[in-house]
Amino acid sequence: NGDALTYSVLLNSNYINKAGGLAAAEFTRSGNTYQVKAPPTLGVWKVYVFAEDGHGNVGVETRSFRVVPPAMAGTNIALGRPATASSFDPWNGNFAPGQATDGNLATRWSSGWTDNEWIQVDLGSVRTFSKVQLVWEAGYGKGYRIQASDDAVTWRDLATVTDGDGNVDIVNAAGSGRYVRMQGTQRGTAWGYSLFELGVYAS
Repeated sequence: NGDALTYSVLLNSNYINKAGGLAAAEFTRSGNTYQVKAPPTLGVWKVYVFAEDGHGNVGVETRSFRVVPPAMAGTNIALGRPATASSFDPWNGNFAPGQATDGNLATRWSSGWTDNEWIQVDLGSVRTFSKVQLVWEAGYGKGYRIQASDDAVTWRDLATVTDGDGNVDIVNAAGSGRYVRMQGTQRGTAWGYSLFELGVYAS
């Protein structure tokens, strides 16, 4: 009918934290194309584009997209390698430690609900590496150490983190060893530590 349309773009994080509300998204528009700024939190998001004509008539278009961790330089030498942990939560699909090194962001390891928990990966032989990437689920580590060992008995601290805030941590942890461990010291939530992926990167 010739009325000018107004547009709004909203996001829903229900897939991540079960929140039912909508939040305004940052976006740019060029003709009928909308470019939405991805939120920082990993996971699947749903975006809603609302068009209103001023008479209460509203049209809605929806799309879903996944926010993934940033690409890392080098080779993830932990990918597909066996992992063990101090504990894991068997609830809802068995959150075993091997799910933190399987390369699948839909699976994860989740620990018991104490601060002194760890997960380690066996690289198969002594390897040299420079960075560790931790892709956290909601249960993140505020404090932890990245450690290395040649025998899984004697451990060397490569990096200490005291101000973790979740999402994705890229830790400078240059060193060598057959085993690499995330040794938790302080949880960021009341839950256990929960990792989608533990990556160890060699250049």
